Amino acid sequence: MVVVVLLAASRPRPGPATPPVGSGGLVPAATTTAPSTIGPTAVPSAVPSTAPTSRSTATPPAPPVPTDPPRATGDPRLAYAEFLLRVNDDRATVEALNRDLATAAEAQDPVAVRVAAVAILDFVDGERDWLREHPPAECYAAAHGAANAMLEAYGLAADRFVTWAATGGGLDGLVALGEALDAAQDASDALTVFGRALEATTCQA
Repeated sequence: MVVVVLLAASRPRPGPATPPVGSGGLVPAATTTAPSTIGPTAVPSAVPSTAPTSRSTATPPAPPVPTDPPRATGDPRLAYAEFLLRVNDDRATVEALNRDLATAAEAQDPVAVRVAAVAILDFVDGERDWLREHPPAECYAAAHGAANAMLEAYGLAADRFVTWAATGGGLDGLVALGEALDAAQDASDALTVFGRALEATTCQA
């Protein structure tokens, strides 16, 4: 379920040739969009100040009532043990996925890159489903959330490599590779956050 080893990739150096990708930490960069600002609209001043005004009397809808996130029932130690078991069981799978992607990227084989990246996306979908179907006990809710965030970053990284594989090289390929490597670094950072969350977790009955 949870990514323990990420594909590491070095940034491309300036130059005409696409640099090789090393092995190490995997993928996606989150993009943020700055909120747009709308200036005040002009209001005509020709209406006399004594003219009647009309205002809407409609009652705005009530905001949704916040609900607490689902939590596991029963002994929290058992729920946390199941969570950790899932993490450990996924080590070999993640190592194989990362190795396949690193090998394909180093060979600059777009078909193999896409196959490896799509396999990662499928893995991420399955693990996020597992997390959703296994809500945490309160004692490890932070680690559970960090795992979900890490999986999202891992999937975004894989998606960037799919984009790179589709560029066909050239300048567009270099740009896409740079974005894929940035995403890989973000996923590596998310892995670090997850590891710290695990270290800080203690579940007791």
